[in-house]
Amino acid sequence: MKSYQNILVGINYTDASRHALWKANRIALQSGANVTAYHAVPPVELNEFVSFYMIEHKIMMRAAKTSLENFVEEVLGNDHHVTCQVGEGIPHHELVSQAHEGGFDLLVLGDDDYATDSRKSGQFAIKCLRFATMPVLLVNRPTENPSGLVLACVDFSNSTNPVLENAARVSTGHNNRVEILHASRPPWLHPTRLRYHTEVFENKEQKEQYREIMDGQLAGILQTAAPLFSGNAGTVRLEHEDPTTALLEHFESSGCDLVVIGRSGKGIKGILTDLIGGTAETIIRHAQCPILVVPITK
Repeated sequence: MKSYQNILVGINYTDASRHALWKANRIALQSGANVTAYHAVPPVELNEFVSFYMIEHKIMMRAAKTSLENFVEEVLGNDHHVTCQVGEGIPHHELVSQAHEGGFDLLVLGDDDYATDSRKSGQFAIKCLRFATMPVLLVNRPTENPSGLVLACVDFSNSTNPVLENAARVSTGHNNRVEILHASRPPWLHPTRLRYHTEVFENKEQKEQYREIMDGQLAGILQTAAPLFSGNAGTVRLEHEDPTTALLEHFESSGCDLVVIGRSGKGIKGILTDLIGGTAETIIRHAQCPILVVPITK
């Protein structure tokens, strides 16, 4: 299993970006990866300062880099090995472009936008996800005292292996426990309008057969994934009328440190899954734990 080699951290000087930088550095210390902290200066903001204070553009950019260097040192201490870079542009475009052009294999973002309004929370992260082709780790709280639990959400599609591989990447060397998590809405929990054969949904034998099939699939995944996690992994199967609700409740009750989910194609609509549905945007907006979003290629 190949570890992350080059990690890019987006910095906007919020508490969440502090947590993101700390998390990225922690991963790098275990994997030997290079870390670059990057701050994108919006053109409008830069031009306002240049015109109002009559300061040269290059002086402003040098000041921006110095501020970034000071921030990184404040968070990690003066013996860090993080490279600091600044650029000018629309932040989400600039950050993702830098990630692509620089050959980074993990993008880490602090995700606390509009934290008091769930309708708006995660907007910046979602904009970045629309264009990023590498895994994106969203960090919204500190992890100085981790419980050591990583939840890898699988749906039995082609997202399963990439999700497990990236869960292993972030858990290696941290003594993490990994739960391979599957949430589904079984036939007997479908909306009332579909219950046209009540006796089918109340058949206990058929329910047990369904559960045996699900458990068998999870057992097969666990057996295949065992070498990735040195045997320190288990499975959890959830049944609920709304799998999204089941996932969020399990994230909270488990006290997990990280959730890993898969994404296919461009746009948040491309988040994979049949059985955990189009839930990624809801998870990003409402989950109270870091989330690693993994792009899936066919």
